Amino acid sequence: MPQPITSDIVYDLPSVGSPALSPDGARVAYVYARAHRGEASPRSQVRLVEADGANDRLFTEGPNDSAPQWSPDGASVAFLRPGPSDPAGANPPRQIWLKPLDSPEARPLTGFAHDVAAFAWSPTGGFIIAVVNVDPHRGAGAEPRTMVIRETYYRGDTLGYVVDAHHHLFRVDLPDGGTVQLTDGDYGHAHPAVSPDGEWIAFSSDRTERRHAGRPYTSQLCVMPAGGGDIRVVTPDAFQVGAPSWSVDGNGELAVAITDEAERHHPYASIVDSATGERRRLHDDSIYPQSGFFPIAAPPQIRLAAGEAIFAADSGGASGIHRITHRPDLFEHYVDRAEKEIIGDLQAIGAPDEARPPAVFTASSPDRPAEILARSVGAPADRTVRLTDRSAGYLAAHEAGRTEHFVIERAGLEIPCGLVYPPGFDPDREWPLVLEIHGGPNGVFTRGFNPLHQVIAGAGYVVLFVNPRGSSTYGADFTAAVLGDWGGEDSLDLMAALDEACARPGIDAARVGVHGYSYGGYMTSWLIGHYDRFKAAVVGAPVVNLLSMIGTSDIGPPWGPWQWGGRPDERRDWYIERSPLNYAERVGCPVLLMHGDADHRVPIAQGEEYFQALKMHGKEVEFVRFPGCSHLMMRVAHPALRKEYYDRLTGWFDRWL
Repeated sequence: MPQPITSDIVYDLPSVGSPALSPDGARVAYVYARAHRGEASPRSQVRLVEADGANDRLFTEGPNDSAPQWSPDGASVAFLRPGPSDPAGANPPRQIWLKPLDSPEARPLTGFAHDVAAFAWSPTGGFIIAVVNVDPHRGAGAEPRTMVIRETYYRGDTLGYVVDAHHHLFRVDLPDGGTVQLTDGDYGHAHPAVSPDGEWIAFSSDRTERRHAGRPYTSQLCVMPAGGGDIRVVTPDAFQVGAPSWSVDGNGELAVAITDEAERHHPYASIVDSATGERRRLHDDSIYPQSGFFPIAAPPQIRLAAGEAIFAADSGGASGIHRITHRPDLFEHYVDRAEKEIIGDLQAIGAPDEARPPAVFTASSPDRPAEILARSVGAPADRTVRLTDRSAGYLAAHEAGRTEHFVIERAGLEIPCGLVYPPGFDPDREWPLVLEIHGGPNGVFTRGFNPLHQVIAGAGYVVLFVNPRGSSTYGADFTAAVLGDWGGEDSLDLMAALDEACARPGIDAARVGVHGYSYGGYMTSWLIGHYDRFKAAVVGAPVVNLLSMIGTSDIGPPWGPWQWGGRPDERRDWYIERSPLNYAERVGCPVLLMHGDADHRVPIAQGEEYFQALKMHGKEVEFVRFPGCSHLMMRVAHPALRKEYYDRLTGWFDRWL
């Protein structure tokens, strides 16, 4: 009989990702990863599977292989792997390795003293462009060294101190692996793409003065000769650009997601003339191109060919592969819904690998973890092929909670909500409920598989999740509604959704808990300081003091004033009013605080301040510090610590609900 999903999901559920379609469309390379007890990080290998789902087999031995890319002739696969050497004697930096299909062995193609963060093949196959994290402090010896700080961004969450480190582009020539550094200076470079003729490189770079206030989040689209030379900034007025790709038609056009300075909360897939910089948007704000997850995952590319753009995007909390027919003769905003197609109502995590059938991507649904799928663009739904089924064994042994989506109306807006029911839910009984709040604040709960929600439901709780105003993918105005209003209308949306849920059969309105992480931690601490509705709260990595947050977070100076409507000297009273720290005396329920002690995004001092304030007011509170964990601990921390977070969360609700 299937068992409920528990925290052991951290170890028992494997993952797949990074699908790459071979040039002939016959097979797909992908990454398979699984955590093992006693090991700090999952083991990962590259596997191959035929485009019809047959003959899934191991291709590389690991234990830490990632980012496979086919050579243009389809004879080899390049991928990233640590090694083979490190002059400093520390952990070997990640390098590009190459394995021919007809060879049992892979060989290292590069031997940089620093990590290779990413790479891109030239379409001609003669060279690879590598993105290398050049850090002068790496291997500097045993003697302590000071750091001289001159910029606001000098440390990054999960990255550590990045004072003098920059990502630079290197050309790696084949077959010998000789390298030439193409970029230098006080700039970062990312997401290279080589033109079809092999003559030009497009990439993103923070090459304006705004980088001093926002690196690595500001970036512009740039172009340079593939052999090195002058760098031309194509979109100097952009706030941020994603991963560019060249039109396969060879007409010099580039497709890229662009976020403008005035609309930082919403990117638009756009076509850019690489020579003139003229650009046009491909859609309105009902579509939100996927932007990756810095620094873990790069934004997926937009594939451009034959008058069609194909890309992964979200819309109204649902995800899919979008195909938009555009007018190449017009450089202006052009949207025609009759020529827009959404492929699948799935949580599409990866982009289609090619601008030709089949589109290959990873997708999940509320009750099924991500797998690799393939689909011919424009084909009917029954033509979709599932290439992997790695979660089948886990799902056979574990029952996922059923998810129900609904919408409420408040203050003129529709607020999307959902419930995850415990396995065996009986509406004739009364079940406790946990309100789950997402981060951001411009995050979103999608229609994909959410392990945390399933773990909470598996412990016997109904999970209520809400996308209040401020959430992304519901239009630019909806997303922007939270700016300058943290704890305002968004909190009222959450409470209205809670009222709706508690009125349903089977919900015990007297046993309600609340949990959130990051901005969700902010909102959790805000709600328990303003409402006497909750019997227990779990607060993860919370922002509680806006005045101290802006000066200690790695992104505080550029991000805080944008989110909070101005600097502290301009809105000091508002900063104080909207800081949950100042309402600690009103908290009426037991609080569990959990925070990583290496968190640079929301420094652990925020959690420390809140813990001390609650203690001074005599509140029931526990504070759990997770050693060596960044703000992204729920994604990248040691599996044992992620499991412990789940266990402590459900244990706290078991104790108090």
